[in-house]
Amino acid sequence: MAATATQQIEFRNNFRLIVERIFNNWQNLRLAVEHGMGGRNGQQVAIEIMDYTFEYCVGNENITEGELQDVIEELMDQEFNTLCDDHSIPEICRNLLRYKQMARASQYPQIEAELSKLPQGKDWLRPDVKITYTPIEGDSSSDEDMDEDDDDAMNGDESEEEAGTSSGRITRSQTRKQQAEQFVEPEEGWTTVRRK
Repeated sequence: MAATATQQIEFRNNFRLIVERIFNNWQNLRLAVEHGMGGRNGQQVAIEIMDYTFEYCVGNENITEGELQDVIEELMDQEFNTLCDDHSIPEICRNLLRYKQMARASQYPQIEAELSKLPQGKDWLRPDVKITYTPIEGDSSSDEDMDEDDDDAMNGDESEEEAGTSSGRITRSQTRKQQAEQFVEPEEGWTTVRRK
């Protein structure tokens, strides 16, 4: 029984690192925090989503990809008022559940080999790391103040902010501006994240 408890502790510790690695590389979550979608405490909310996802995966033995996807989509919608249309959530769910099974089988070298292919960035989902958040101009704390002119201003601001995150590549910026001009925001209060 002691070996089982030791294996469970090893699994939890290693799976926690896997979840952290995946969430630290999730650009949609980081953009939602940086753009103030979760308010001033957006980074803490993102950490709580990561923690909840870890506990949900560990606490539910037979969860499906669809169930986990529903949970994460609901959290992103509730906490960040954000929908991810770039298929990143299904990919995250698929990988989390696959790595969970691999971790249960103690296949840590294979997991590490795959995770090492992810971009090496700074871990930002930690309380000691400060993320600068930029509130969206024209964003109001009250929905009553929003009108079509504000929506148009927000759409323009979003494309400018996205262009600013594209490392100054003119062609990508121009493409995004064209897409933003063609795009119609689905409903007031929603933010759409599109595929690259």
